[in-house]
Amino acid sequence: MKTIAISGAHSNVGKTKLAERLCRLLPGAVHVKIGHGTEKEDVGNVFYHVGTPYYVIADENHDAGFLVIESNSILKEIKPDCAIYLPGGEPKLSAVGLSKNADIIRGERVGRCTIAQLMHDLEIDEKTVVEIILLAGAVPEGGC
Repeated sequence: MKTIAISGAHSNVGKTKLAERLCRLLPGAVHVKIGHGTEKEDVGNVFYHVGTPYYVIADENHDAGFLVIESNSILKEIKPDCAIYLPGGEPKLSAVGLSKNADIIRGERVGRCTIAQLMHDLEIDEKTVVEIILLAGAVPEGGC
């Protein structure tokens, strides 16, 4: 199972919409939301409360080809195969510093070496990696 973590500066930066689009793109993908509060109806994700260990989430979704995890907090526990960061205004406390380790940042360029690394880590072709980059609002470029 491959993991893609989508984090963001705050609520309403597009994490859920991106997760939904990635799940349509990637075969066998499951959208996981880790958050506070209660599960929202008709969102199409599997909801876990902040603090649920990753091993529990992975075990309960072991048939998934990809876990598309919408969460800032998961990045304290795991290093995903792909980390996507969605900026927007002043980041909330849980988002400070998350862009430093992101593979893809909305509005920024993604270099050829990163694209090659994502192909390897996610075990998908270049066309699909480029589509992920574009869906995230980033810009794929050539050259290392």
